[in-house]
Amino acid sequence: MSSFKVEQSRHWYASWWGVVLLALMCVVFAALIAVGILVFNYWQALRSGQGEELAKKFAPQTTLVETEDPKIIALRKVLETGDDPYLGSQNADLVIIEFLDFKCPICKSQAPIITQLASKYGYKVKIIFRDFPVEQTHPGATRLAEIASCGNELGAFWLFHDYFFANQDTLGSTLTVTEIETLSEQLGVDKVKMRDCINSGRGATEVRKDFADGYTNGVIQGTPTYFVNGRVSAGAKSLDDWEKVFKAINL
Repeated sequence: MSSFKVEQSRHWYASWWGVVLLALMCVVFAALIAVGILVFNYWQALRSGQGEELAKKFAPQTTLVETEDPKIIALRKVLETGDDPYLGSQNADLVIIEFLDFKCPICKSQAPIITQLASKYGYKVKIIFRDFPVEQTHPGATRLAEIASCGNELGAFWLFHDYFFANQDTLGSTLTVTEIETLSEQLGVDKVKMRDCINSGRGATEVRKDFADGYTNGVIQGTPTYFVNGRVSAGAKSLDDWEKVFKAINL
């Protein structure tokens, strides 16, 4: 009489791949439980008013120390406008304001340095440009500021900015409306819209506001004057000077 063995089929969880699958499922299940507990604790903390402490704990840390000085906070609200031209990132933590005069030779020398600064750190810094024409020292500076402000309204601020600095030594003390229209055409800007802005006084109003904000808040040594997160810093700066400023705050 011959004998035979009947091989019973093995359950899937008894196979090697079944063991591996079970182990992975256990790991995933444990991870889900841990995440669930963390989320629950975080939500409870938010409800109990500990959101700020949690933000400091979990958010990426920055070396830019936010000032709690109410005077600086108030000053920044006045100076860090949303309608003036700027370079860099709109929501950057570091904000630099430059009060400039298009007929100021030092402002002209600073222009390429500021451009380099924005090129290197533009994703971390916002550089806002505001007008401070010192008419007594630089006759005609106010008119240029008005034109540039209207240029900003028409999306062409940088065309006028670059032209005025490049031709600073040859610009007349006063540009007539006709000369402004000719220049606008030369730069590819709608001369009719430019004339409308100039004649309406919108450019002049903007310049007066910039000048008043600067004069009443510390621009007393002329141009250029900078505000770095609300802290005034007058005079020209080399790229190395700016590098030192950024290094001090680990930017």
